[in-house]
Amino acid sequence: MSALPENIIPFSLPARKPRVLQKDAPPDQRKVCVLPIRAVFDQKLTHGALQVLAAVCAYANRAGITWVSQTRLAKELGISQQAVAKQFKQLREAGYLETIRKGFKGERTDTLRVIFDPTVDAATAIAVTSSIEDTRPPVMQKEQAMEAEKPDPEGQRRVAQAIAQVLKTPTKRTYTMPKSGDTRAVRAVKEANQKALAKRTKQATNHNPQVVNEEPPQVVNAPVDNSSHSQPNHNLEVVDNTENTGYRKSIGIDLDKVVIDNLINEGLSESEIADSLATLLPLYQAEGLTPTSQLLADSILQMHRDAR
Repeated sequence: MSALPENIIPFSLPARKPRVLQKDAPPDQRKVCVLPIRAVFDQKLTHGALQVLAAVCAYANRAGITWVSQTRLAKELGISQQAVAKQFKQLREAGYLETIRKGFKGERTDTLRVIFDPTVDAATAIAVTSSIEDTRPPVMQKEQAMEAEKPDPEGQRRVAQAIAQVLKTPTKRTYTMPKSGDTRAVRAVKEANQKALAKRTKQATNHNPQVVNEEPPQVVNAPVDNSSHSQPNHNLEVVDNTENTGYRKSIGIDLDKVVIDNLINEGLSESEIADSLATLLPLYQAEGLTPTSQLLADSILQMHRDAR
């Protein structure tokens, strides 16, 4: 005999066959059975048929459903299986017993139902008693469970239709604004502008203290020639502070020549600077702020960066 591979564990059968111990069946806990009262007084039923009906009722649940076999009943009643089948036929004809579902030999027995009330069908009896206990046959439980797991085409269609209706309907948004005063966003912007202005003013004063007592030259609009709009030195002019006419009188702000030169070096034309000032100054005036020349220059540069 060749050697076993390393991955196979050697084993050996026991010398004696294993013994299977069969336990005794638990004692029968049934004490009473419920019979259709009309069967007790039915003169057409024989005593054998009434005895078989009582035995069937002893295995039935609250809905009258049972799966007891004729072989078992015959063993417990001490009669033959053919005798039980004969009594079953009589009970069916008298309206006390019905077969809900046929069984398969060697697989499952017939599903029987004891008819307590002829006006109540099997489905109603099961539905009424299901609130107390699950009286459905196992086959019915399995079928209903499989049916519940299947998708509902009609339900899916209704859900899809509802979703499509919601998507087609525009959402109504309600925008609320304060009845008086500014919103939180506007207040935050104002506070940020005031802090930035105060910081820049303080820095400018520290770097050049003499600027406080000296008034820088003003920037005024010069007459614009439409034929040479792209030529320099036609929109802005640096004038002396003693003149009453000029940019300071028209807009109430100073923009010195150094700042203008820096803006031109950044690639801005004089017309673009003038247009930017015309846009920015009303915004600052609306907020009650007086910006410095450097703050205006930074704002003009930022506007043109954003525009690009």
